[in-house]
Formats: sequence, C-alpha cells, structure tokens
Amino acid sequence: MNKFLSYFIIINILLFFLGLNTALAGKYSENNTEELIERVLPNQQNQFLLEIIKTTNDSDIIEVDRSKNKIVLRGNNSLSLAVAFNTYLKEVALISYDWQADKPIKIRGKLPLPENRIKRVCKANERFFNNTCTFGYTFPYWNWKQWERFIDWMAMNGINRPLMLAGQEAIWLKVWRSFGLAEKQILLYFSSPAHLPWHRMANMDGWGGPLPLSYIENQKRLQQRILGRCRSLGMKPVLSAFAGHVPKELRKLFPKVKITAIDPGWGGMDSIYTTCYLDPTEPLFVEIQKRFLTIQRKTYGTDHLYSADPFNEITPPSWEPEYLSKVAETIYNSMETTDSVSTWYQMSWTFYYDSMHWTQPRLSALVHAVPKGKLIFLDYVCEEEEYFRKSESFEGAPFIWCYLGNFGGNTHLVSPIRKVLRKINNISVNSSCVGVGSTLEGINVNPVIYESVLENPWLNPAEKGVDLIIQKYADRRSGQKDENIRKAWKILNDKVFVDSAVGIWNHSVIFQVLPVTDLSKRFWSTNPDIPYDNKDLLQSVELLLNANQKSKSNGAYQFDLVNLTRQLLGNYGMVLYHKMMKAYQQKDGDDFHRISEEFLTLGSELDSLLGTRHEFLLGRWLADARNMGRSQIEKRYFERDAREIITTWHKAGGGLTDYSNRQWNGLISSYYLPRWKKFISLLRADLNGKIPFDEKAFSTWCITFEQNWVDHCNESFREEPIGNPLELTECLVGKYRYKIMNSM
Repeated sequence: MNKFLSYFIIINILLFFLGLNTALAGKYSENNTEELIERVLPNQQNQFLLEIIKTTNDSDIIEVDRSKNKIVLRGNNSLSLAVAFNTYLKEVALISYDWQADKPIKIRGKLPLPENRIKRVCKANERFFNNTCTFGYTFPYWNWKQWERFIDWMAMNGINRPLMLAGQEAIWLKVWRSFGLAEKQILLYFSSPAHLPWHRMANMDGWGGPLPLSYIENQKRLQQRILGRCRSLGMKPVLSAFAGHVPKELRKLFPKVKITAIDPGWGGMDSIYTTCYLDPTEPLFVEIQKRFLTIQRKTYGTDHLYSADPFNEITPPSWEPEYLSKVAETIYNSMETTDSVSTWYQMSWTFYYDSMHWTQPRLSALVHAVPKGKLIFLDYVCEEEEYFRKSESFEGAPFIWCYLGNFGGNTHLVSPIRKVLRKINNISVNSSCVGVGSTLEGINVNPVIYESVLENPWLNPAEKGVDLIIQKYADRRSGQKDENIRKAWKILNDKVFVDSAVGIWNHSVIFQVLPVTDLSKRFWSTNPDIPYDNKDLLQSVELLLNANQKSKSNGAYQFDLVNLTRQLLGNYGMVLYHKMMKAYQQKDGDDFHRISEEFLTLGSELDSLLGTRHEFLLGRWLADARNMGRSQIEKRYFERDAREIITTWHKAGGGLTDYSNRQWNGLISSYYLPRWKKFISLLRADLNGKIPFDEKAFSTWCITFEQNWVDHCNESFREEPIGNPLELTECLVGKYRYKIMNSM
C-alpha cells in the first residue's frame, strides 16, 4: 500500500507542475452542492436528496423529483445539481434567488414537494458569463461574501465558463520583476482598481497609479478563493493570457527589441497613458507568455482556458493580413508551448467596434493562424448584431452567442426578451456555435433577461414560449400565482420590453444627462429616450401595487416595484424637461420657474425612492471601496477611484464623462441634481434679464464641479436602505399618475 501511495503522490505532483489538474482548488462533488444549498437556504438541506446521473454524452442533464417526503435533485455533476436546485426554487417553491440578494432565503415550515418530475437536457455545452469591463464597473471592490453569493448564483444558473480576471496583477508583478523592472515602475504601470480592465485590454497605462501593493495582495487571495469555489462547483474559469501589451520601460531593458507605442489618446486620454505592443516576431513574446502562464498556474491552478484580446479598440501596428496572422499564431503557440491543451477565448467586440478595418480577409488571417477548435470567439453583442452571420461564422471557428445588454452598469430598463430568445432559438444546429452566454458590463441590472438567456438552453421545446417564461418569472417574483403581477409582467413583456429596446450606447433618464438647452447637443454617453409609451409602464406599476399582501412581502417583488417606478418617474422627468425648455424659449419666466421647481422636486423624490432598496445605494459602492484600504490614505484613494469611474470616468470633461451613469440614491442628490440646479439658476437669471446664459461658462463650471465631487471625499452616504418602498412608491405613483396619463 505504501508503494502505491508513493506512486500516487508522485504522479499528482507531476500533474500539478504540468498544469494538468486543478489541485489548488480541490475536487467537486455533490457535497459542494449541499453546501451551496445550505448557504442559499439555511437549515433546509436535509429536505433534499442529491443523486448523480451517469450520461453517455457530453450534455448536462437535470431532474427534479420527489421520493416520499424528500425533494430529489439529480444531475450529471455538481453544476447540474446546482441548476436542479435552482429549478426547484423557481418552478416548485416559487422563489427567486437574485444576484443582488444580500441575505439567505428564509422559509418557515416544510418546503413544497414537486408534483411532477422535471427533466431537462442542456443544449449548450458552454455557458459563458462576465465581461472584462465588469471587473471595473461592478467587481473592483467586492469582498469574499459578495463573490460567494455571486458564484452561487452563477452555479445555479448553469454557468460553466466564467471569465475570472481578478488578481492577475500579482502575476504580472512577478513577471515584470523577473525581467528587471523595479516594483515602483510596475505599480505605476498598473491603473487604479476600477480602471484595471482598460489597462488589461491595453487601452491605457498608469491611470490612477501607482496601484497599492495591498490591493494586489488582497486580490490574489480573493482570486484563489474565487477559483477554488468555482471549480468545486464544476465550473472551468477562463483566466488571462499574454496578448502583447508590455510596459514602455521594457524598451530600455531590451533596446533592440521591437516595441511599438499604439493609439495615443484612447477615450480622450492624454498621450502619457499610451500603451506599448511587443512585436510578435520577437522571441521575447514567447518568453513573457511562458513566464506569465507558469506563475499563474502555480498561483491559481488552471483549466487550460485563456482570454486574450489583442487590439481591442486600438489600432494594430500593421493592418497587413500577414502581420495579423503572425499575432494570432504567436499568441496561441506561446500558450501551447506552456500548456499543451490550452484553448484561447477572444471577444468579437474588437471586430464589431472597428468593422471598417476588420475586413473578412483580415479576420480570416487571424482565425486560420490557430488550429481549428483552439480559438473560441465570444460573439459579444448579439442583440445588436450577430457577428457570426456577417463573418461566415467566424470562418468556421467555434463561437459562443452572447447577450450584452448593459454598458457601464447603467441602471436602465432594457430587456428585449422576445428578440433575444428568438435569435438564440434561430441559431442553426449546423453552425459552429458551442454555447450561449452574457457579456454584460455591469450586473444588478435587468435580471429577467439575463436569467432568461441562461435558462433557455435547458428548456424543453414546449417550455420555450416567451409568454410562459415571463409568467413563471412573475410567479417567482411574488412567491405565488398572483394575477395582478402576472398581468403586470405580461404588459411589460408585450409593450415595454420591445425589440427596439436596444442600442449599443448608454441609457439614462434626463436627470443623468449633462444639462443642455437642446438635447441634440447632449453628451453622447447618456440617452434618455425610450422606445415605448410610459403609460404602459405606469399600468404595470399600478398592477404591481394591486398585488396581495403576501406578494408585497416578497423581497423580489419590492425590488421590481422600486426598479420599475424609478424608471417611470425618470421617464416623466423628460416630459418636464421639454416643458421647461419650451417655457425658456418662449421667455415665460413664471412657467419656467414653476416647471423647473417640479422638475427638481421629482429628482429629489426619485433619490428618496432609490434609498429604500440596498441595490440602489451609492453609499454601499463607496463603503466597499473604502473597506479595501488599510490606512486613511488608502481608503481615500479607493473611494476616489470608485467615485471617478461612475462619474467623470477619467478627467472631468473628458471623452467618457457619465458613461457609467447610475440611478443611485446619493448620486442623484449630490452629483446629478446640483448640475441641474446650477443650470436652472442660470436660465432663470437669463429670463430675469440679469445675465445671458453662457453655455461655455456653464460647461466650465460643470467640469470644476465634477472634478471636485471626485476629488473631495468628504460627504458620507447611507449604506443601509431607509423608508418603506411600498408606501413611498404608492405615494409617488398617486402623485404623478394623472400627470403621466395626460402627458404628451
């Protein structure tokens, strides 16, 4: 026995150093699903029986059944068991477990038993989730508790290919040190936490640097826990790989190596933040990849899946097909040299964003430089355009159909469910599509459509009707079959979640728009237009308000009520804006004063409504950032970064101001409304014959105000909700109902 044990240990050690296991993370089993159930539904785990089903193919399968007084969950692996558990919650217990949940689910008494067996086979082998940008717009200051909840949500929704990019700066720190760069140089090369995604994608270097070493160490520990939990539940996380982006200081250490500065001024930034790209013909390219993947494997383990996105929103040093082919060949071959079973994932946003330059011959050169099946494309924004249809299905390369739907974490009601599910269901079985996924830039927005996208591959043909999907969603949001809530969601689906409710650029309500006298001159990053009649949204909200008391006690219902009402009131703000501007143009000072007061009052009321739910609190976002700091200096640094990304993005008045606008309590009252108050006061002064409105002077004031808001972290904001969301919603809807119904 000792001899065999020795052989076993030696073999596993060899496997670890070859990167052919995930020893750092442990193994997955049904026990891990039992622990998930206990976290989500405390003290109820003993009501479930978990059974592993053996399958003869690669398809995941689930069953929800009963045996005497037990709920039976079956699946072919831990992840399938988690999906079976969620299927039970959604369709039998009528419970919605949100990615926004901040507390476990509490159930009194015994759980209901399934009346009939539910059996489903997943049609998508790969279910992808996350976006490089999500690590700036949502994740930069998350702690383990938040990640743990989210990982459980991902497992319950069947995600088996999560993009997990946290903690890579710890790896790059070691890599660049090994080439002779000083630690101080490297920390200055990195960007601040919320801006790291764009550093990782080679859009900019050094913004907000130096990155604190404490943050790098914290993210390393966090990433190890994240990956351990993901793998224990049967997921295969996609990690980073080297795509050619290097520190400019490397040119001094290797003066004969070809390193090119690329695309100065990305996003309106100064040239000092320009990035550098290493020529793929240089042997140094392979060596950097080897060192990075080796250190990453030793630190985080590997599932042999790597993300690399050369030239995202930047211009390559050359557009020649031969050069692009060499880039792709070098990236993949350098991966394979270190990990012989590696697979490369690349987002198609690169090609969609600059379709004028990324012609089919250039894409073809890139694709065919990599062995077939080893490069998988993420068709990034399929609700807008299915790139596989215009690229000959990525020249035959496998791809994952992805719904994006959210840019910058904008808090806006956009859920074209019929269109999205129709597109997914119309993908030819003969295409090279290997799965579905979501590439949202910020989470906690429009959960209905993201859950529907992920649920779709598991549904049987008779279950794929959108009306049925929405009805089931309505039931679990209220915890019962409430006809008023069903009717509300049907109206939303039929009249508000319309096919035209897309658009790749950002959404907002008028309060988040930088004030202008003519909306055609508004900043491009905010779009307050809606493609539906606000009266239909009002009807849905009123039906929700007519729900019974059991429904109203449900947390998911209360979120939906506030979420829909904040959009309703924000939409009405647009009506007031147009009336206000009409009064200004007609030089009617009395009307302008009256309407502008109503406009500002509505903005304050909207801020108060948002304060009743934890999902809409600026205070929580800033508190998460401050909690990363080990000293007061670090706390202020992190808070400033968190303030910046959601407002000015980089410098005030820059090309990305308000790109990541949010309807959050505290943000409306302290950032958006003061701009409108100043704007209105200047127009009043103009109407009173005192000072003519000077648009340029107002713009200068806004830049100063915005920069001060970012820089001066003196004001505190609530971290816990306050007030009764039901009472306040009913009050506000009652106040504005007649006005909305009679608005033109």
